[in-house]
Amino acid sequence: MRQTLGILIVAGLITGCVPAPKPTVGLGTGIGTRIGTAEGSNSAYGVSPLRYQNAIKNYFSSKLTRGEQGKYKFAEPKRAYKQKGLAYGGDLAWKGWLVETSVSTPSRTGRYLTPKPYMVLFKGEQIVEHILGNSHKLLTKVDP
Repeated sequence: MRQTLGILIVAGLITGCVPAPKPTVGLGTGIGTRIGTAEGSNSAYGVSPLRYQNAIKNYFSSKLTRGEQGKYKFAEPKRAYKQKGLAYGGDLAWKGWLVETSVSTPSRTGRYLTPKPYMVLFKGEQIVEHILGNSHKLLTKVDP
């Protein structure tokens, strides 16, 4: 009886020292899985844009001077999300697909200028926003 009581006390002390598991915070379900289409889909990020090259060319044709004559280079779509600033609570402002592209537009004389990098944010097939440059403090790329 005394041995059993001693064993129970020691076992109780040992199990009391194990830390509780930390809750995990995820950005969505199934990160890294490819479902359905060749480009993939993800319930948290939506469906990957399939016609992103034409969408970007049409978008920049009205945003850039001589954008319809520009030379474009595209990377594959990547999952990404953008946060609101800390002044706005730091919540997610956007979650979807990001396409990195570079655009070289011609000058008035016809000579092509140095390509400028852009990050184009998609929600499905719709362009939400474009950002000049390769990085942004509030933007996080999920895919490598």
